[in-house]
Amino acid sequence: MKTMWLFMCWGVARFALAGDLPRTLFIENSLARTLSTVNLETGAVLNDVATLGQIPNQILAYRDKVLVLNSVPPEIMVIDARSLQVERHIALPEGSNPYGMALVGANRVYVTLLLMDAVAVVEIKENRIAKFIPCGKAPQGIIVDGATALVANTGGYPDYQPSTVAFIDVARDSLLTSVAVPANPQVVRKGPDWNYYVLCSGVWGGNSGQLAVINPYAPPDYSSPAVVDTLVVGGYPGDLAVLPNGMAYVCDWGDRTGGFLYKVNIYSGEILHNAQNPLRVGRGAMHLLWDKKNAELYISAFDQDVVQKFDVQQDRVVITYPAGDGSQDMAIVERSESSDPWADEVVAFSPGQPWSKTGYDFFPDNVLGPPDPDCGLNSTNSTSDPAEILSLGHGGEITLAFTDNVVFDGPGVDFIIFENVFMNLWTGQPYMEAATVAVSQDGNLFIEFPYDTSSYAGLAGCHVVQSTSHPLDPQRSGADQFDLADVRLPWIRYVRITDMGDRWQEGSLNGDFDLDAIVAVNSRTLVSSQPARSLPMEFHLAANYPNPFNSSTTLSFTTAAPGRAKLTVINLLGQTVATLMDQNVPAGSHRVIWDGSDGSGRAVNTGLYWAVLQFGDSVQRRKMVLIK
Repeated sequence: MKTMWLFMCWGVARFALAGDLPRTLFIENSLARTLSTVNLETGAVLNDVATLGQIPNQILAYRDKVLVLNSVPPEIMVIDARSLQVERHIALPEGSNPYGMALVGANRVYVTLLLMDAVAVVEIKENRIAKFIPCGKAPQGIIVDGATALVANTGGYPDYQPSTVAFIDVARDSLLTSVAVPANPQVVRKGPDWNYYVLCSGVWGGNSGQLAVINPYAPPDYSSPAVVDTLVVGGYPGDLAVLPNGMAYVCDWGDRTGGFLYKVNIYSGEILHNAQNPLRVGRGAMHLLWDKKNAELYISAFDQDVVQKFDVQQDRVVITYPAGDGSQDMAIVERSESSDPWADEVVAFSPGQPWSKTGYDFFPDNVLGPPDPDCGLNSTNSTSDPAEILSLGHGGEITLAFTDNVVFDGPGVDFIIFENVFMNLWTGQPYMEAATVAVSQDGNLFIEFPYDTSSYAGLAGCHVVQSTSHPLDPQRSGADQFDLADVRLPWIRYVRITDMGDRWQEGSLNGDFDLDAIVAVNSRTLVSSQPARSLPMEFHLAANYPNPFNSSTTLSFTTAAPGRAKLTVINLLGQTVATLMDQNVPAGSHRVIWDGSDGSGRAVNTGLYWAVLQFGDSVQRRKMVLIK
């Protein structure tokens, strides 16, 4: 029996903070057992603003929350980033020594348990462990890349054997495979070349630090992961950051004069700085944090109790922030405002079939707020992060609302839809996943943007994203841009996106629409326009689809009030070819199919025709092309 998925979601909104929260760097102070904050907009530092567990190990940020992983007591603390109050404690097994964590969804976290040789699957809102996944001996670092989690299994002190990287299927919470790596792997990072880079610290007094390169589809069968290269950096490094430009930075505690920073070109394999010629940073360099929005590297110096901002263009420290005792891990909470230009609420979502469920674990957060802030994204490198995008599925539909403002018809572009459209370097054409777009003032009566499948005008998912760093600038952002003048509405609150499914095939390799964000270029908090029941237009005739067409085409129109609608087809001589409708209709959306025949049922010839809709005293026309 075929299983059909149907998921409807109503009124799902992102939690909004009261007032504004600046973009903030949080610092975990291991010895002080506290958090420090750095206001990244002003540079102001506040130390010891919240108390942590006896042995804190890691922090990560998600939306307006900071998650703290304590080894003692074994738990996750969930802290509100604005109030700095602990919202909940999630207990982990006693004696398990929780070490690292990574989000696998808006409500799920994987936690490595060093002394249990397992990963705990934690459900945050339910305050419980759903499952344990055996993964290998003495796991520490972990990352999640789409549907796969990678765990660095150190092998355990003192011999660090076996040292492996485990691959876990996130959808099934099960082990896929393991790959042997050099001794004592600490960290796994993904590179811009799609390879994984494993930082192996080595055995003290024995072999030194190395970078193992794992190709997820390695030869000879190109179906399974394997180590394809190993780069010796020396020393006994502790953390790794791989940048979008292909440069990798590795931090090492260093000596009494300061910490070490190594640098590797992952594309060429050239080691630019190693243990013999390190870049100098703060003493006790412990952790690295790459700020993907501002393209800046942060380094925590445990022994000097500072965090440093490192300029990767000049390879030097530019700012040093005083932190608490034993500064260690870091995380950035993005700015949150009481009123912003992003969509605020998911009103309805009905996925199409088939549906990959990409981004479902992070829904609705991944379609609310700004587009993916990664400054490394461009016309040939689009986001694929499920924490940032949601697949609608084949023919799926989603409706979003602006609750703290409205989009109004101003100069030029009024709102932009960000889908992960990129330029295919092999074909020189954009990789499109087309969808139609309709807008509404009241959430009931929607007006669809007229579209053209030959020029892609009026469609979403068809225009290349140039940059997500400037989402309010249409010239710099690219993406799918819409002007409310095209539907003759002065303002709107609701945007509906519908994947075109089988209505139009964009290409053999193209998939279904993936929504990143909807951004209001022209927005305001107050509505001075007339309410939706007094729409400035009585009706709207959308472009027929498909157009050109061969056998049949669909005509859609929307009426703001009940009335008599007459829909006819005429030829270039103005002669009536067929009357498709002549009747009273209620307010709302209507669809009529023309099969290319005249009023007598005879097929008409190839040529240009007009669809003419008369509603009340007004008339609208659409050009149609029939090709046989």
